[in-house]
Amino acid sequence: MSDISFDYPRGSAIPIAHDDGTQQTAAEWAAQTAAEYASAVTVPEQLRARLEHALTTLAAESTTGTNRFLLVGTDALALAPFTIVVAQNEFTRDEQAEFLWSPSAILPPGQARIETDHLGAGISSTLAQREDGADFATTRWLFFGQGLTVGAVLGPVPPYMLAVVLPTAEEILKRMQVSGFTPLPGGEERVDELVAAVIRGGDEWQA
Repeated sequence: MSDISFDYPRGSAIPIAHDDGTQQTAAEWAAQTAAEYASAVTVPEQLRARLEHALTTLAAESTTGTNRFLLVGTDALALAPFTIVVAQNEFTRDEQAEFLWSPSAILPPGQARIETDHLGAGISSTLAQREDGADFATTRWLFFGQGLTVGAVLGPVPPYMLAVVLPTAEEILKRMQVSGFTPLPGGEERVDELVAAVIRGGDEWQA
């Protein structure tokens, strides 16, 4: 398993503990973490239970091998899970496409290039999705390394809240370091290829 180091904004992101050795339940950990966060960052009283519930849910779902955050914006009005994984292999083109897309997408993806300090260039794919009559958004990222692939998923989040939490996710990714990760030769060309694959007619004429 690769070690990951993060530099994240403490007021906008809460790391999710999978097992910190204290034998706390997910609910106990969430209550303590929410109280500590609310003592340092303004959280309206009516939103504190919602914050604690979100932390409980993510802590209960957390598994070994994943790194998760709860991203927080607009005084805890915007809450979104942010999950980062490191695969110990280079994704095939089919695996790349599967990760960046979802059968529940209702519109073509909005794809873009992202530059990072340590992972090189990556591809982001933002999807508008609908499941069981509910609309939501996700953004997925891929970074191509030699023998490794780094993936991340932001959401699900209400579409109108995506813009609130997206900058925090990008800030975390731009500074993140993964042990043993070396950008794949030709990875930047693959990123450009993926972005070009979904350029809408006329976009290439925009400055």
